[in-house]
Amino acid sequence: MNVGLQQEMLVRRLHHKVSTTTVVWGSMFMSSKASTNELNPLIGIDIPRLEKEMERYQNILDEQADHAYRVAEQARNLGLDPKPFVEIPRAADLASRTEKLLVEHLESYPVADDIRALLAEHDRETTSIMMAQRVAKGFREKGYDMVKSIDVGLRVGLAILTEAVLVAPLEGISEVRLLNNVDGSAFVSVHFAGPIRAAGGTAQALAVLIADMIRRELKVGPYIPSDGEVERVKEEFGLYRGNLQYRPSPAEIDEIVRACPVMINGESTESIECAGYGRVRNIDEARIRGGVLLVIGEGMCLKAPKIRKHTERLDVPGWDFITKFASKGKKDGDDSDNHGFKTRRVAPIDVFMKDIIAGRPIFGGPQQPGGFRLRYGRGRPSGLAAASLNPASMLVLDDFVTIGTQMKIERPGKACAVTPSTDSEGPWVVLSSGQFLRIDEAEQLRKVRPDIRSIWDNGEIVIGYGEFMENNKNLVPAGYSSDWWASDLIDALGTSDDVEAFATICKGLEPHPDGVPGATKIEDANAQFHVRRRWHRYLSKLTLTWDQASAIAERWRTALAPPHNPWFLDLPIEWVPAFLEALKQGVIESSIELDVEVAHPSSSTTWLRFKGAAKGWDATAMDRLQPEV
Repeated sequence: MNVGLQQEMLVRRLHHKVSTTTVVWGSMFMSSKASTNELNPLIGIDIPRLEKEMERYQNILDEQADHAYRVAEQARNLGLDPKPFVEIPRAADLASRTEKLLVEHLESYPVADDIRALLAEHDRETTSIMMAQRVAKGFREKGYDMVKSIDVGLRVGLAILTEAVLVAPLEGISEVRLLNNVDGSAFVSVHFAGPIRAAGGTAQALAVLIADMIRRELKVGPYIPSDGEVERVKEEFGLYRGNLQYRPSPAEIDEIVRACPVMINGESTESIECAGYGRVRNIDEARIRGGVLLVIGEGMCLKAPKIRKHTERLDVPGWDFITKFASKGKKDGDDSDNHGFKTRRVAPIDVFMKDIIAGRPIFGGPQQPGGFRLRYGRGRPSGLAAASLNPASMLVLDDFVTIGTQMKIERPGKACAVTPSTDSEGPWVVLSSGQFLRIDEAEQLRKVRPDIRSIWDNGEIVIGYGEFMENNKNLVPAGYSSDWWASDLIDALGTSDDVEAFATICKGLEPHPDGVPGATKIEDANAQFHVRRRWHRYLSKLTLTWDQASAIAERWRTALAPPHNPWFLDLPIEWVPAFLEALKQGVIESSIELDVEVAHPSSSTTWLRFKGAAKGWDATAMDRLQPEV
């Protein structure tokens, strides 16, 4: 079921505000007293049964994994592989994964228990910083040299950040050095390599912060760059031809390199050499260092807000420069607040249009009508970084999009994997006869596919709210879907009289479920949860006539149910006068007179025809690709 969301409705509608629940693993205590203030998503869920199923499923996974390892060990004992044992160790959680991933660097130094204790009290980022300092100090106290202590502490912190599942803690940092400033004082130089890209921008930036925190813990001085070292980084950014999400300006590069208390260094990864500042102190070669550019461009610049959050919370001195990059782009929004007006329109993001590959189709521009229409929710086949489309939308786009296709999108992330959802709306199309209709069924679209002359829009794209939260993106206003309308109406049907009135208005439709979905004085919160669930599923599938939809809206003060609420936001305001004139000249025709093999999903006995609205309409002209003007 796809669920529409909007700000305060986000939780209030979905979590069914009917009871207060206290959950303890292995048991659940449900109060019979209704509550409209406290929200709990676990109402209606059989916790003991789910726990048993999860435990049984976990046991199956463990047994199968043990069997696979036994078979692999027997195969390795034959001596046909480079090593006589299985190199991939088994680990139960993040703490044990970190310890086993860095087993060669830690040299039997225990870290798993400390990581578990810190994760129980702090988030992963804070744990990585604290654990890195603790390990570096511990190594130093055991007699290891300064470079070894900093190196191991930094790798432990980076491993925790990346959940110990990437190669970045091993290969992303080639080495750590203690170099000298012009005045002879020592500083920390972290040499990043190409695999640091796998860690992502956040981990790249926080790795620099972790190195600085370790430096302070071990009483090592800050980095004071010379002019040549600063100009070398500027030259490398200018010569680099690889793909970067963000290229800082020379002024931004100057500010970051001079202010950062740790030297962001790295191995040479490109064949291009720097001519102007090729031979500079503290830099080994003249060739471009790709890791340096990744950490500064995609880490320090793009992830500045996350760095600032930790530097302010931990009160780290010397990181004030990051505030400028964290506040970049917010000035215009602040000005609008001063004038007392803030538009609800969301600024378009055109980054995904900059890396178009030749031969790949473009299904829509940034924030432009005619592309995919956003709908909040998550289909059953969907997953992380995934979106759902109606199968009819896949067919109408010449089968280019199918299940599993990776599609670059404007927001919330960089791309998504396509999955099917029959609950979402399909595309709106124009046939050769000028008829305009929406098609939600793949079989129906196949019937009229040869007769389609224009795709008005691609249909809905279903994206979960969690994707926006994960990518730290603001929610975008979405269309008023049937799920949203069903959630609104459920809360309005609070008495048996309301249910009877609803049944009278919808006489002739499929019978409604039992119960009063909007009731607040209830005894069994679990039973009420299922009443609301059945009502929501019933209402979201209803197709109302205009008389029914308007009567419900007047009685319970809800919005008009889809499809009786057109997307007026897509209509330019300067077109309104002409639209009103065309509306006056419209002719209502019987749907029987229309020559169309496929019925509109929202069936009706009459259609509205705008005569002369499209002057010079010629269906054959649409068969030819029109040149852009």
